[in-house]
Amino acid sequence: MYGLFYAGKIPTLAQHEVNPGLPKSDRLNYIYFTLPVCINFQRSSPAMWKSALETFNDSETNYLFYPEKLAETNIEKIRTDLIKHKLGLQPNKHTEIWTRISSTLHKYFDNDPRKILQSKNFDVVEILKMLQETDKDKFPYLRGNKLSNYWLYILSQYTDIKLKNMHKISIIPDTHVLQSTFKLGLTDKLESPEIVIEVWQELLTGHKITPVQMHPVLWNWSRNNFLPEV
Repeated sequence: MYGLFYAGKIPTLAQHEVNPGLPKSDRLNYIYFTLPVCINFQRSSPAMWKSALETFNDSETNYLFYPEKLAETNIEKIRTDLIKHKLGLQPNKHTEIWTRISSTLHKYFDNDPRKILQSKNFDVVEILKMLQETDKDKFPYLRGNKLSNYWLYILSQYTDIKLKNMHKISIIPDTHVLQSTFKLGLTDKLESPEIVIEVWQELLTGHKITPVQMHPVLWNWSRNNFLPEV
């Protein structure tokens, strides 16, 4: 499967993490690929990123990507502006998540997601432990198994971050990955995300291919109706 994809035999769908093309090392680039991730659940990911870009490019809503500005803004205005371009689909829930993560960045990390990574020496294992266990109350939804791994994967693709223990970033167990894993015969039925994570972690142990590298391969394969056949 991996070979077929990189041989160009599995169609690559359009990139859906559309973005403003900021310098990879820029603080704002890290924020752009952090805050939207926190509300990227139970929705269309391509549509979410489209809304994120529209919100970023709108001079009236661009402030949403600056934690220091959010800290001085009325919650009602934040709610209104977050839903203006449908970045926030659930006015209360998405606004709460967005503002809480932003507040965490503002209070503890100098308004900069890079400081989170630096605080754990860029080690995937330690970063995930902080998000999911030791400081999980500071990271609503981002602390979840799916989003925490997705965040690190997105950062590895769109920023200049150099992470240690990349193989510890799990495959992102979305619907397409679950279906592809079953289609490949790696599970007897459509299993839970947790089991699928374990399947790919075990399968790729000792290989140069990391579990998260398989995510776009399986995602595209499922979206292409499992063609080519393997």
